[in-house]
Amino acid sequence: MKQNARGAGRKRALPTETVDIIKQRYGAGEKINALAAEYGVSRQTLSAYLHPKEPQIDRVCRSYRAWVRLNVLLHREDLWDYTLRIDYMNHDELCTVILVDFTHEKILIQNETDELLFRAFGVKEKPTWEDFEYFLEDCCVPRTRFGMKEILKDYELDCFDPLAIIEKTGGHMAENHQWMKLTYFDKMEAIKRERDRTTCSADTDQ
Repeated sequence: MKQNARGAGRKRALPTETVDIIKQRYGAGEKINALAAEYGVSRQTLSAYLHPKEPQIDRVCRSYRAWVRLNVLLHREDLWDYTLRIDYMNHDELCTVILVDFTHEKILIQNETDELLFRAFGVKEKPTWEDFEYFLEDCCVPRTRFGMKEILKDYELDCFDPLAIIEKTGGHMAENHQWMKLTYFDKMEAIKRERDRTTCSADTDQ
C-alpha cells in the first residue's frame, strides 16, 4: 500500500468480529488508547468504530399510513404522537417493540418473546415513563463512569443524554447480545403529506 509523505496510508480496517470484541472490552472499562495500541490502529480510527458519527437510526417514516402499518400490532390508539419506535433485540430476534410519545411522556409496548430475561421491561406489561427512562440509562454507559467527559466528547455530545448515546451506539453493551433498532416518525412531514393528499382528493372530486 502506497503511503504519503508523512508515512500515512489508508486507515487499517478491523474485522467485524474484532470490533465486537473491542466494544465489549471498552464497555467493560478498558481505555481506548490501550486498545488502539494493542490492535495497531490510531485512537481516532478506533474511536470511529466505537462512536460512529452518524446516529444509528434504522429508518424514518414520513407517512402516517406507513407508520400505522409498521406498528399494526400496537394500533390500539391514535399513533400520531408516538414519534419513536425502538426494536429491542437479542442477537437477531425481536424481543420487545416500544413506541414512545415524548409530548405526553407515554410508551406502548409489544413483547415478542416469552423469555422474561430478554424483554425490555421484564414482567411489566404496562411500564411507566419512569421505567422507560431507567431502561434507557441502563442500556448505555453509566453516567458515573470514570472519564465520562472524554467519552461524551467522543460521542460529540455536550451532556449525558441516554437516548442520544443509544442513537450513537445502537444500545450495544458489553457482555450481552441486546441492542436496539430505532425508527423515527416525522410527524410534521406526515401531516403535510396528509394535507396534500386531502387537497388533491378534493380537487379531483370537483
